[in-house]
Amino acid sequence: MRRPRPSGSWSPLRAAERAAVALPRHGRHRLALAYANRYHVGMSSLGFQRVYELIHRTPDWVAERFFLDHEGMPRSVEHETPLGEFGAVAFSISFEQDYVGLLQLLARAGIPLWRAARGSGDPLVILGGACAAINPLPMAPFVDLFALGAAENLLPALQAALAEEGEREEVLARLAATPGFFVPAHHDPEALAAGEKLRKLELTAAQMRAPGHLPTSCLVTPHTEFAEKFLIEMSRGCPEKCRYCWASFGMGRFRAHPTEFLLAAIARAREVTDQLGFVATAVGDHPEIERLLATAVGLGMRAAVSSIRIPAVTEGVLAALHASGARSLTLAPETGTDRLRRLLNKPVPNELLLEKVRLIFRHGFREVKLYFIVGLPGETMADVEGIVALAAACREVMLAETRPTGRAGTLLLGVNVFVPKPYTPWQREPMASEASLTERIALLRRELPRLGNVRMSGSLSIRQAVWQTLLSRGGPEVAGAIAAVAGGESVARVLRAHAPLVAAEVFAPRQGDQRWHFLRLG
Repeated sequence: MRRPRPSGSWSPLRAAERAAVALPRHGRHRLALAYANRYHVGMSSLGFQRVYELIHRTPDWVAERFFLDHEGMPRSVEHETPLGEFGAVAFSISFEQDYVGLLQLLARAGIPLWRAARGSGDPLVILGGACAAINPLPMAPFVDLFALGAAENLLPALQAALAEEGEREEVLARLAATPGFFVPAHHDPEALAAGEKLRKLELTAAQMRAPGHLPTSCLVTPHTEFAEKFLIEMSRGCPEKCRYCWASFGMGRFRAHPTEFLLAAIARAREVTDQLGFVATAVGDHPEIERLLATAVGLGMRAAVSSIRIPAVTEGVLAALHASGARSLTLAPETGTDRLRRLLNKPVPNELLLEKVRLIFRHGFREVKLYFIVGLPGETMADVEGIVALAAACREVMLAETRPTGRAGTLLLGVNVFVPKPYTPWQREPMASEASLTERIALLRRELPRLGNVRMSGSLSIRQAVWQTLLSRGGPEVAGAIAAVAGGESVARVLRAHAPLVAAEVFAPRQGDQRWHFLRLG
């Protein structure tokens, strides 16, 4: 059967890319590296760029990138190579909703979706990224091989197996016996849960102190969420252990990259751009964040941070960020009341948040974004009302600080629905009922617009939260629902068709060890 041609070309996007690292264009071994979303989203991922760079660091190896932008046969950004011509395709997925995009890319390439249907002539389908180690079971019927952990620790074994073994089954057998990989055809999750569990190979503090382990952008482009920014990872893990947050528990203890490596990266960035983006779960907790920001400013560079923990907002950090051109800052109080914030293990009182908001606007910032979550375990309507009250209090602080300038600032509230995640203290909690969530969201949508200079963003989609919870906590039986959505069915219709499964996986409390506990994240 003749394969359809793509409806678009990568040439304009490729022409806009500027290499921050010299990478070979051709090699004896090739790996398809796919992000199951659009180019704009995939190239915004520092993790995806890091894997791309690491593959090219291995002699005789190159990677070619694939994204969802164009219809028809997926073709690589580098050489317009059809996806089906590769012996292996590695997906990097950080968000469960992109499972659908993974199947869509396979279908467009003519690759069988179900791993049991693939033969010796089909590519190996590999899945890495955060989702591989959170709960791989919903994708186990589709994926041949899951890479568990940091690419620095997994790519050498993967590339060696692909280069040295002749048949796909030999590759899978070899990697099934290699730490850091889950091979559904060879591993029984129930047996593993009762015995020696599979282990995630995270980047250790010792590795981070060695040269060559600092993730930075290898390509800079205007066509991402961080347009023209050279991204630098500051740290891994988080000092806070919020009960809902997988990153707090799944990424290990907080550990910072050495300052000298970060300073060297800032100097390298000047060759390709004058804009920096510092990214991490806890950017502001790097012990020398003020020095790093001041250095960037001194070099004439503009610096931005992905977000910052409320206690890490200091005079020095704000002065350096403002001097570099930043006018917006993101904080995450999560809820409106001290009571519920203590319950989710985030002992940051409203009083401290208000002090930090005052400090931010006093330093000349024009916008503060506050992240909130509704539907948290133990939440009451009083807690939701507390979000409105806290927003009003922040607004008063903002107006008091900006009134003398004659330009009122803006508060942007990002509100999302709680999704219970594996490997968190709330992994067994049910998602709040749709009726209670509808009531809470209606209150926010009614009351927040009454506050001037306050805007609300965020999906606030109950249906999408239900879908994400199903993908986060489900087992192999969820695969049929994923395949249906990938085939064009609406999420709403698929959720209705799988109502008993949704009730059991999403809205019922869970007890004891969970199906994903065959993985050890420590």
